Amino acid sequence: MKTPNACELLVREAVKAERFRLLLILKECKTLEEFQQKLEALSER
Repeated sequence: MKTPNACELLVREAVKAERFRLLLILKECKTLEEFQQKLEALSER
């Protein structure tokens, strides 16, 4: 297995950050519909 380069490490960290961001949004939602609405609002930006 090769050692990841800087670009690959940055991509991994970006993916982790996005997952964490989604988890934080999910925690503040009371329903799945509310979560879906927030995701749709984010994708419209």
